[in-house]
Formats: sequence, structure tokens, C-alpha cells
Amino acid sequence: MSTATHAARTRVRRGLRLRGLTWLIWRQHRAAFLIGLAAAAAVTVYASVQHQHATAAITAQHLDACRGGTVDSTQCTRDLLSFGKEYQYPLRRALQAVLLLPFLIGVFLGGPQLAQELESGTYRTVATQSVTRLRWFAAKMGVPLVMTVIVSGVTGAAMTWWWHPIAQTMGSVFPWSMWYPFYGIGPVVVGLSVLFYLLGATLGLFLRRTVAAMGATLVAGAAIFALIEWARPHLWPMRTVSAQHTTEPPAPDSAWLLADGPLSKDGRRVSEVVDCYAQTDYGACLETHGITGHWAEYHPASHLWALQWSATGVCLALGAVLVALSLWRMRRHSA
Repeated sequence: MSTATHAARTRVRRGLRLRGLTWLIWRQHRAAFLIGLAAAAAVTVYASVQHQHATAAITAQHLDACRGGTVDSTQCTRDLLSFGKEYQYPLRRALQAVLLLPFLIGVFLGGPQLAQELESGTYRTVATQSVTRLRWFAAKMGVPLVMTVIVSGVTGAAMTWWWHPIAQTMGSVFPWSMWYPFYGIGPVVVGLSVLFYLLGATLGLFLRRTVAAMGATLVAGAAIFALIEWARPHLWPMRTVSAQHTTEPPAPDSAWLLADGPLSKDGRRVSEVVDCYAQTDYGACLETHGITGHWAEYHPASHLWALQWSATGVCLALGAVLVALSLWRMRRHSA
């Protein structure tokens, strides 16, 4: 047998071995993967149907004339409220439910991923095989990670498709900046799902107990989500505007207003005059205290996708840190 033929067969065997490990991981989690794919497909079908119903209602009720809730009309207000009751409320509940997806993935897929192997001791069989621990780790983490991206990506895209025409029609009546539209659409659904999956797997690697890893993932995931929500307004530069001869924040109706306050005649920010709230002529009272304008810091509606991608980037960066931490733990444990 020639050297070239032996090398070719060795490469084939190695390739089959890698595919075999990937196939084994798929077999271990096949039920969970199929359930996730079926759920994502069901969400896609349902969201598509609801999208069609909403767009048909917008056309039939001529709501384009009231788009965004900016038209000062009693009829428009009545029509938008009626439309929102029928189409916005079901969407709102669905968007809130999507936030459970990253937690479910982290707790039930990420938590047991490595902890189950370490707790039962089956990981020791890796040492008796020709597959290295690093390759085993890559397959154990990589195959469910791909499925996480597929399921969360399909779900996020479907919910965005459902949300878009309703949000455009409702405008400020259905604020884009609230947590349940923001975390239920777009790429941030994928970012959070990937982060929570990696969080669960990393905690499982350190705790080496399945139930403990699942519980720790739930608690740590809630803390991380709270931190991301706290940092969300600062993930993209906000706009600052000032205006004289007004007592209202000079920001668009659809904007995410973060801070505002009064201005003096020379444009300086000053403190609120609480005593003026009880006065009949609020504006005149402010002028007697030298307050003639207002300032505001806000995110316009056009910042939605910039904030979405920024939040997704934060999630993926934290996920990369978790992968590096897991690799360090694996090498230390191997030593």
C-alpha cells in the first residue's frame, strides 16, 4: 500500500469519525431538537397568519390615514383602540412569551449539556477513544449551539414579521422601546438564546451537577438580563435637543424619552420648580422663575435596530467569554 493511499484513507476515517461524533450528539438530543424545530415552525405559521390578518384589517379599516397615532382625530383614536384590542393584545402576550425562550434553552439545553456527562462519569469514555477531549467538547457545545441559532433565529424573524405592520400602525400607542417588543423581535432573540445556552453549559462544566447547573442558569440568566436591560439605553448614542418657549420635552412622539428638564433663558439646565405644578397658569409661573424652555435626551424610533444589534453584540461577546472560560476549565481538568 502506498503512502498516499494510506494518508487518503486516514483522512477519510478522520472525517467519518468527526461526523460520527456529530451524529452521536444529535442522537442524544434528537427529541429536544425536533421539539424546538416543530415549535419554531408552528410559531412561523401562526405569525404569518396573524400578519396577513393584521394587514388586511389595516387596509379594510383605512388605518393608513391614522398611522402612528399622530392624527388628532376622535375617529382615528377610536379606530386605533379597536384595532389594538383585536390585534395588539394577542401580539403583546406572544412577545412576552418569547422572552421565555432563552431561559428555556439555557436551563433545559445548556444546563444539562456538560453537567450530565460529568455527573454520570460517561465523559471518561472519551479518554479511551481516539477522539480528543477538545473535539468532544466542540461537538457537545457546537451541535446544540447550531440548533439554538436556528430555532431562535426562525422565532425572532417570525415575530418581527408579525410585529412590524401593527407597530407601524399603532405608533406611540404601542411603544417600540418597551421591553416586551424589544426582546421579542429581531436579532436580540438569537443573541440572548446563544448567551443563555453558553451560560448553562459553562455553569454545568463548573458545578458538575445537572440540577444545580439548571438552577444556577435560571438565577444567573435573570441577573444578566437585568444588567442588559439596565445598560440598554446606553448601548447607542442618544440624541439631545433643546427648545425655547415650550414646557414639553422637544422629542418626537415615537421616541424613547430617557431624560428631560427645564431650561433657563440662556440655555442652561435648571431644576424643576415644584410650586408651579399647583398654579393655574403653569407656563407663566415658570417664566417668573426664569424658565423658558425644555431639553430632552431620547432615542428616536430609527435607533431600534442599532440598539438591537448592539444588544446582540453584547450577548455574543459575553458568550465568547464563556466559551473561553469553558476551554480553560477543560484544559485545567485534563491536566
